[in-house]
Amino acid sequence: MSNAETFGRQAATYAKGRPSYPPDLFDWIAAQVPEHSLALDVGTGSGQAAMALAEQFDHVIATDLSDAQIAAAPYHPQITYRVTPADQSTLENTTANVVTVATALHWFATPEFWIEVKRVTKSGGLFCAWTYHRADVDADMETHLLTPILDIIDPYWAEGNRLSWRGYYPVELALPFEPVVMPKFTCELAWTAEQFADHIESWSAHFRAREDGVANALSDIRTKALKALGSDIRRVRLPLNTLAARVP
Repeated sequence: MSNAETFGRQAATYAKGRPSYPPDLFDWIAAQVPEHSLALDVGTGSGQAAMALAEQFDHVIATDLSDAQIAAAPYHPQITYRVTPADQSTLENTTANVVTVATALHWFATPEFWIEVKRVTKSGGLFCAWTYHRADVDADMETHLLTPILDIIDPYWAEGNRLSWRGYYPVELALPFEPVVMPKFTCELAWTAEQFADHIESWSAHFRAREDGVANALSDIRTKALKALGSDIRRVRLPLNTLAARVP
């Protein structure tokens, strides 16, 4: 099953379980460029990053290969959604001030994609990508929910996922531009155990595991964990692995 099919078939789960990203990340992105007319968000999924970019840029083009994901994205008057491959943005040459990729670059960091980034970005513009690292949760949530599920779904992580967990290293992603040092950013969330469980279920490895016949085991872990953890609000930290570069 392709990645587009995986995410497309669970578009509603993805939209429900994926949080927005830290506002200071988008403040930093906007501060790196003098003009804020157009941002291109590639692999937008259900539009979490695009929505935040629309607060900083006059217009956002948000693309994704999955029409189901795009259909789940919220409307915003400054966002134009397009169903198209990552390396075929449909933008005119040198029009984007920034190009961003949120939790998706590990699926399409190909030579063709980098050529497209160079083609559509204004000289001196910014490329920026980020992805979630392993969640930091309290001991109870780790014991009852996160560790048992990770133990089951570990064989179902695709190589792209494993690249994501390792960190976004310029050499490993064949980044052809000069990297820019970024601050560290973390999603700081106040979630119930149920909200965190919804986030876990948005992972592609969780979906593949369910499709492979272990849905009942995963559901059982969730049911028992939510009963043990209750409805208390808990601190959940999702550190981001990041990558940025200046496009010549």
